[in-house]
Amino acid sequence: MISYRIVNELPASLSEIAGGKNAGRPFLVLSDRGGRTLSFGEFYARSLGLAGRLESLWIRRGDRLLAVLPNSAEYALLFFACLHLGAAVVPVNPALHPRDIRFILENAAAKLLVHAPETSGLLDGSSIPRWNLPLLDDPLYGESWTPRPGVSRDGILTIVFTSGTTAFPKAVAHKVGSLLGNARLFNQAVGLAPEDRFLQLFSMAYSGGFFNLLISPFLAGASVVMSPGYGPRALLDFWTVPRAHGVNALWLTPTVAAALLMANRDEAGRAWCRENVRKAFIGTAPLHAKLKRDFEAAHGIRLLESYGLSETLLVCTETPGAGSAGGSVGCALPGVELSVRDEAGRELPQGGEGEIFIKTPHMMAGYLDFQKNAPVPADDAGWLASGDIGRLDSGRLSITGRKKDLIIRAGLCVSPMAVESVLLEHPAVAQAAVVGVENALSGEEIVAVIKPKAGVDWARAKADLESFCKTRFAAGSRPAVLLAREEFPVGSTGKVLKKELRAWAAAEASR
Repeated sequence: MISYRIVNELPASLSEIAGGKNAGRPFLVLSDRGGRTLSFGEFYARSLGLAGRLESLWIRRGDRLLAVLPNSAEYALLFFACLHLGAAVVPVNPALHPRDIRFILENAAAKLLVHAPETSGLLDGSSIPRWNLPLLDDPLYGESWTPRPGVSRDGILTIVFTSGTTAFPKAVAHKVGSLLGNARLFNQAVGLAPEDRFLQLFSMAYSGGFFNLLISPFLAGASVVMSPGYGPRALLDFWTVPRAHGVNALWLTPTVAAALLMANRDEAGRAWCRENVRKAFIGTAPLHAKLKRDFEAAHGIRLLESYGLSETLLVCTETPGAGSAGGSVGCALPGVELSVRDEAGRELPQGGEGEIFIKTPHMMAGYLDFQKNAPVPADDAGWLASGDIGRLDSGRLSITGRKKDLIIRAGLCVSPMAVESVLLEHPAVAQAAVVGVENALSGEEIVAVIKPKAGVDWARAKADLESFCKTRFAAGSRPAVLLAREEFPVGSTGKVLKKELRAWAAAEASR
């Protein structure tokens, strides 16, 4: 097997990681295919075979492949095949609205559309050549191919279209060096090791799926169990796959953690978790203190919070050996700089609350300029305004809200996250989301949308919750309206869609 170095900061090339003592060790365990296993050596060799076939389809360094695929071993191989070629993957979540898929098709400038049989219909109307990604046992994966020299750490590996808050998605481009370098630093910070085995829960169309649960474990020599995915059925039977395949490490989102706490009553599974899960990470969205406490108590594990953006990758994390500070997402990774600033852009002293600015060696190459068809850096000075509100205390970062979600009531800024944290303390509340609704007198009024716990009488609980709010909030930050809703609208990454919820709440509150 040819050895070559892609990123000079890495202690070993990909072929060295996949060879030697790792060659026969499992990397991917396919729970939906009878537990079939791909070793590091087999995975690497098959990714070379796929790269060779893509090259025969005239894919060259710098080209882009648009992938509309469900999670699968074949999808994982595609990422590595593009890494060998110096090509970029543009992953597309098949669950996106057809309007957003059309927008990506029109603006990605892809040379080839890679799909599965079940996703081919989503590409109708596109003139870009298509290719149905062959299944794992196709002979192409066994073909011999030698990596081409000169694949650069400055080459673009992924272009991810984010949902964001604008009318259309933004396209975030990341270089090979940024992705692999950031994964290496995170692995070192949290002590990822070959003994760790993760459960793949996230869509591989986003960084949580291909970065947290593919690239990072590979570089650590760890393994990943590919599961059918996250959904209502999987939640009710959540612990079956981890128990069957020896999972001992988890990556969760707050949405998944909350759903597991509410929907999964498998006490045997929770007991198994307490005895077998050694590492549990959580990120992608703010984690309320009560949810963290309740989940940790029920499952007997510590949730290590992390913080990052699509643009910056991971910038902070809690670590296993450090004590937990309430509400903190940990300290910055080596090389990352953080600054908390007021509305005038002035840096605030320790403990001051303001917008978080980030400077990292693993910053995105830029947002894709659809006219120039090239990434454009967000800030010449290297700083990115995160849009998140927080504070720094002795190097630890705490997230206290989202700038765009702040409610301005009678001139007072109210953090929805702070209000939600208090509401979650009430025994009748399973989930809470707070939004601002326009009001002629106060500018915005505070509306709390509540998902009551199962079996709760909302009429009685609402009266009690109103009394609870009077004792826990000052008048200026107290919810004026309490609304009940069985389910919250969520995006493809599990985040609550506050924009949709705000529109619904405004209509309900005006009745």
